[in-house]
Amino acid sequence: MVGSFILKPNLYFMEFETNKHLLPSYFKIISFVIAGLALISAIISFNENLDPNILLPLGKYLFLLALAFFSFSKEKNEKKSFNQLRLKCLIPAIIFANIFFLFETFMELFKSVEHREFMSAFEVLLIFHVYYLVSFYYYKNKQKKAQKTVQV
Repeated sequence: MVGSFILKPNLYFMEFETNKHLLPSYFKIISFVIAGLALISAIISFNENLDPNILLPLGKYLFLLALAFFSFSKEKNEKKSFNQLRLKCLIPAIIFANIFFLFETFMELFKSVEHREFMSAFEVLLIFHVYYLVSFYYYKNKQKKAQKTVQV
């Protein structure tokens, strides 16, 4: 009995806490503005008169910030089922990013030392956020279609 309590999380508590710690829905708009700034920064970095070592990394990390804001902000019409869906998508996204990182690192070991390029934290986080967003919106649309077919 005690073992099952430890292994089985309290989903009601997780649902309440997840909703409590999400960003407000207007952060999605802020994320689009930040992504636009990141794109502008990346384009400007190709100017020969400017130092690309400043603007290109700035654009990369602004884009990552935009993805984080978009990933962890509430939907405009937030439903309770979205919290369960977020948890359902979060764990596989973490696992996928870790497996991808380990596989990529393993593949780099076969290259010569001069040609090794290990993944950066930026790339791992980018993979995580993209996987999380794609899976969340896939399951959200699938859930929406299932509800429409039940209503008809």
